[in-house]
This record gives sequence, C-alpha cells and structure tokens, in this order.
Amino acid sequence: MDISAATMAFVNPLEKLQEEAICSICLEYMSDPVSIDCGHNFCRVCITTYCQDKGFGARGPVSCPQCRAAFCKTPLYQWPGPRQCECH
Repeated sequence: MDISAATMAFVNPLEKLQEEAICSICLEYMSDPVSIDCGHNFCRVCITTYCQDKGFGARGPVSCPQCRAAFCKTPLYQWPGPRQCECH
C-alpha cells in the first residue's frame, strides 16, 4: 500500500487535541489545567508541586519542565471552565 506524503503529514485533529490535553508532568489528562508564561499547560497540582520542589520564589525563576523557559509569574493562568465557555 502506497501512502502519499500528504496523507502521512495529515494529523488527526482529535489526536492532536488529545495530546495537548495531557500534562507532561504526570502524563494524564489535565486536572484543573493552568498555563505558565511560555504557554505550556499543566495540571495545577503538578506544576505547583514542581515549583515547590524547585524552590519557586525562594531562588528566583523556575524553568518550564517542557521547554526550560524561565517563569516566575504568579498566579498561574487558569483555563476557562465549561460554564465560561458555554456561550462560545
């Protein structure tokens, strides 16, 4: 079976969305998702624990666990909940 380059390059939108909903710290679907300054998203508990382990605030900025960009902005940006999105 010959698969064209266009077919191989096609990414199923549902698969991409599912991948983006996975926390790169716990590797589960995000629970209470938040974004950090670089735009990466994590479970609130996961990134909070990560920051505590890295001494967030006490020793300055912490590196994003995904791209290593420094972030020090608090509070974390919370994703809109289902009720906030109903009208859109």
